[in-house]
Amino acid sequence: MCGRYTLTDPDPRLLRFRFGLRESVGIDQPPRYNIAPTDPVLAVRVDERGERNAGILRWGLLPHYADPDAFDRLLINARAETVADAPAFRDAFATNRCLIVADGFYEWRETETGKKPVWITRPGREPFAFAGLWARARRGDGSSVHSCAIVTCPPAEVVAPIHDRMPVILPEEAESRWLDPGTGEGELMELLVPTDELEVTEVSDAVNDVRQDAPALIEPPLRLF
Repeated sequence: MCGRYTLTDPDPRLLRFRFGLRESVGIDQPPRYNIAPTDPVLAVRVDERGERNAGILRWGLLPHYADPDAFDRLLINARAETVADAPAFRDAFATNRCLIVADGFYEWRETETGKKPVWITRPGREPFAFAGLWARARRGDGSSVHSCAIVTCPPAEVVAPIHDRMPVILPEEAESRWLDPGTGEGELMELLVPTDELEVTEVSDAVNDVRQDAPALIEPPLRLF
């Protein structure tokens, strides 16, 4: 699964260039070192003209048919193996796909002294995109909640000793196909695979507290001896 991630350098100019955005509106966000479920997150979607736009979604998908004030499931991840058929995700998979912008994610490694957090990044710690799904659910008063989930898959070789799932990190050249409304289900499923181009860094236990959100979270833990 993916339950915590980062976007430590959300420079609007860098992100506009990296993700081919029409404009920088919506991407002026502070650095985030501990993004958690229900947080507002940065995502890229295409509009009716096929142009990419960035915006903010709630992390934890509310299906379009759900009442936002009554739906009590926190759908932060969608399994690649069942995303095309699962009732909560199949409509979003068919028509509402997005890129969720990140530069790393956390997992917890089992050790002799308990679980220790690690930060998993791409080489160079450059921004990338998780394969995402989004939905719009309407309240009774007519207002809407725009939300999202991250698609997960079996782990890459470097992640397998740590966890049995990982988020789908799309290769840059595959992002357009993921966003394209015309991409068929078979081709979409071929994109939902792990990437091996990852680096693992042990980080501070402070990341366990979702209230903590500072650069120190991604630094190696202090060794006293």
